Amino acid sequence: MHFEKVSLADRATSHLRRLIVTGGLEPGRRLTEQEISDQLQVARGTVRAAFAALEAENLLIRRPYAGWAVKEVSAQVLRESYQLRGAFEELAVRLLALGLDEEKRRHFEALYQRLTEAEASDRQDLRVEADLGFHRGIVALCGNGLLQRQYEAISGHTEWLYRWSELNWPARINLLEWHQPICEAILSGDAEAAVAAARVHTERSLSDDERDLHMKTN
Repeated sequence: MHFEKVSLADRATSHLRRLIVTGGLEPGRRLTEQEISDQLQVARGTVRAAFAALEAENLLIRRPYAGWAVKEVSAQVLRESYQLRGAFEELAVRLLALGLDEEKRRHFEALYQRLTEAEASDRQDLRVEADLGFHRGIVALCGNGLLQRQYEAISGHTEWLYRWSELNWPARINLLEWHQPICEAILSGDAEAAVAAARVHTERSLSDDERDLHMKTN
């Protein structure tokens, strides 16, 4: 693969991020600057910058004397990710429930409709996009620009873990059952109920991932 010499570090970062997030580069996979430099036909300095950016996104890890590797999924990684994501999403559902108007309602109902269509299909890609899109959409509709930017900063890490889970345990949950309490609370304008539903959703997701990771590694 060859990239035009425009924002090469950003292009390389985007390409590697997509490979990691979708499982093309599996957790624990060792990477070298030379290997990636040869594959992408860019300078090692460009690859080094891309690696540093992905380390900041918690997708790569630099090991002393061993070089770079894709981050591995562990109980700690899961817990920290869900704790931070959960805090962001609880604030987002609160703000959306309090500020819901007719335009936001239409957009929000469209997000839930995508979940309905994804659950009725047998396509894994639709499930992933609809689920991630539901949560991302709530943040986008909540009206807090700073929250949106902070949420976007962890979006690659969030998607990586979601796709890892879906790859190992496909269609483990019913999308409608899991998201309906959040949806109903927001549409009713009940901010406290929305926060409580979001918290339960996060805790259930973390519990399932921790349980299945334990079974997978033991």
